[in-house]
Amino acid sequence: LDKYLSRVAANDLFSGNVLVAKDGKTVYERSYGFADRANKVPNNSATRFNLGSINKTFTQAAIQQLIARGKVSLTDTVGKLLPDYPQEITRAATVDQLLHHSAGVADFFGEEFTRTAKDQFRSNADYYKFVSGLKPLFAPGARMQYCNGCYIVLGAIIERVSGISYEQYVEENIFKPAGMTATGLLQTDGINPNVAIGYTKQAGDGRLRSNVLMHGASGCAAGGGYATLSDLLSYAEALRHGRIPDVPPSKDMGIAGGAPGINSVLEQNDAWSVIVLSNLDPPAGEDIGRSLARALSR
Repeated sequence: LDKYLSRVAANDLFSGNVLVAKDGKTVYERSYGFADRANKVPNNSATRFNLGSINKTFTQAAIQQLIARGKVSLTDTVGKLLPDYPQEITRAATVDQLLHHSAGVADFFGEEFTRTAKDQFRSNADYYKFVSGLKPLFAPGARMQYCNGCYIVLGAIIERVSGISYEQYVEENIFKPAGMTATGLLQTDGINPNVAIGYTKQAGDGRLRSNVLMHGASGCAAGGGYATLSDLLSYAEALRHGRIPDVPPSKDMGIAGGAPGINSVLEQNDAWSVIVLSNLDPPAGEDIGRSLARALSR
């Protein structure tokens, strides 16, 4: 495996960290490529990578907690929980529809986001202000369509119901109980040690370039948190053994996150866990992670 991944990394088809664990114990862990190409800083076991949409599982866990604690129900509507929501048609959407991508909330990615200065996006609240001002894509329940905006609205619901910011809520209620000490929604234009810079070929000229101007200064409830391999393994094991309060145990998981310069995957099936974090475009991490997971499940 190391020989194969070294060859793939040498051809600039992969850069990142790979971990395989059995029954929660690491049996393979390696780092490849550079966290910072300009300064030749290699990725290492402490490097934090952008998780993309893996962050959505943290939001799902937070909603599960609030449901268990009687603060929210799956049938509650946006209008009930966020009565000042600007788009009238979306006020009929339920928490269940938000979770399952059928609420019709607009995505934040698009021409307007591209034109907007990225330092304006420093919290879920900033993304919520932006998304809630966009016209809905369709009426709630009309169809299913992958919905980053839905999860940003869920983040706003978490804030409104809990009385604290989304970022503080997941830190205190998800990350700490799971033993995740290096995970968070970082301000990426600040000083953050051990952080991989994302590199993308989607800038237009086919060359690898930093993705810093293609994403907000911080992530949100839909994606963009940062974590290490070991933190994600701690999270997977916390879910497996029911260590996160009011979140049902889960032995199986399969989720990926992808965007320009970001591709991460977490696959857990019975005893095996496979985590791949990459700072290149999709499918750099997904292809490796899912191939490994399939091979181990045979």
